[in-house]
Amino acid sequence: MSTNTTTTAAVPAPRRPRERGECAWCHIPYALTKSGRLTWHHGITEAGFSTGETCDGVGRPPFIPAGA
Repeated sequence: MSTNTTTTAAVPAPRRPRERGECAWCHIPYALTKSGRLTWHHGITEAGFSTGETCDGVGRPPFIPAGA
């Protein structure tokens, strides 16, 4: 009885990490879409809690501070 555990399945290529950008409304970094816009995320209150609603920064370009 053979105890060989190797397989011949192809190993998928590693994914490139997604670009990230800071949301101008909640100031938290999120992944960007292929077109460079912020992906969907919940809004954040001033106390740091989720609003449960879509953030106003979704679909907009990321915040880039002056001099960056």
